[in-house]
Amino acid sequence: MASFVLQKVVRDNHEDEYNGKKRNTGAFTFLAWVSFVLALAAMLIGIINLEQPLSVKGYYAMTALFLTMSSFVLQKTVRDNKEDEALEPPATEEHL
Repeated sequence: MASFVLQKVVRDNHEDEYNGKKRNTGAFTFLAWVSFVLALAAMLIGIINLEQPLSVKGYYAMTALFLTMSSFVLQKTVRDNKEDEALEPPATEEHL
């Protein structure tokens, strides 16, 4: 969840630089970054303290990194698709 929120906040803030509007406050941006860092730290601590061989810990660590990255990509894709739908003209009977 933290990675979804962080990706949204970063993208909103980047777009707002060009649009001149402000969708996220500085406090919310800070909260998004802190929650993401805390979630990664908690995951890392959990993997380090796991009483399993190093190969299992490595597997969990790589899986966690792939899951984090895929959540960024999924959130971006869903948002892009939603924005593209808003840009497309509605289908009329002539086009069907």
